[in-house]
Amino acid sequence: MHPAAGMSTAIEARAAREAAHWMMRLQGGELDAAARQGLARWRAAHPDHETAWQRAEQVCRTFGMLPPPLAMPVLDRPAGAQRRAALKTLALLIVAGPTGWAMLRAAPWQAWTADLRTATGEIRHLTLADGSGLSLNTASAADIVFSDALRLILLRAGELHVATGPDPLGRPFIVRTGNGSIRALGTRFTVRQEDRLLGARTHVAVSQGAVEVRPAEGRPVIVQAGWQASFDETATSAPQPLAPHACAWLKGLLYADDTPLAQVLTQLSRYRHGVVRCDPTVARLRVSGVYQLRDTDALLALLQASLPIRVRRHSRWWISVEPA
Repeated sequence: MHPAAGMSTAIEARAAREAAHWMMRLQGGELDAAARQGLARWRAAHPDHETAWQRAEQVCRTFGMLPPPLAMPVLDRPAGAQRRAALKTLALLIVAGPTGWAMLRAAPWQAWTADLRTATGEIRHLTLADGSGLSLNTASAADIVFSDALRLILLRAGELHVATGPDPLGRPFIVRTGNGSIRALGTRFTVRQEDRLLGARTHVAVSQGAVEVRPAEGRPVIVQAGWQASFDETATSAPQPLAPHACAWLKGLLYADDTPLAQVLTQLSRYRHGVVRCDPTVARLRVSGVYQLRDTDALLALLQASLPIRVRRHSRWWISVEPA
């Protein structure tokens, strides 16, 4: 067996960069007959080249495609800068190998280097190149990968909302997370990626039309308007009725309708830095009202004024909500 087939084979950095360059040209349809002969000569020139090439092929098999945005244009990013970043990313994956890919998938660099990002407390709205609307909720990150055959959004962290528009090219519109993909069927929907101790999970809420949810290793499920579901890599939960005002965050609002205080504080905490702790003795107090998310301090003051609670500020980053 060639050493490249081994799972722990070390790859020399220069060979990895050259393999990444050849693989991007191949995936981009840039290799004519003469160039393919050049690739064959490069692979045969040194054992390190063949080892790096086999690892590059393994990257493509493992990820199902070149890790975006490695071969397709990205919105609002110069082509030269995109290609350089793509080459560096693919070379990194070639060097990292299978033992490193799991860590790379979970590492925060994916969110830090995403095309679109929002800070904690920020909500951003924009129009995509195809006319579809995209909104990013607080502390979210996504890559936009549009090609001649596909409209793809990769949700790296947080939550987004999509209002798809008609596409003259008839390209499918897909949102992909670490758990699988969601295909729009003429629709408006929200996708939230939740990282938990026992593994990541993706939540989908459909307000118009329908979507096809397809876990990475499971069967596809259709979720209709007015319903929501969640999924991991193997299965999708049974759809549940969509919660009222599920998309209120698009207007910067938090709705509470006889909602437990603990649940309200959990939502609030997504829009501010630090920790918001709820004392168990007040966690079940009921809250009703409409609150502005842009000022969480004012929201906490309103809660304190309307409930028998006290908001204690231990530091700028640590708040406790306790009995009054």
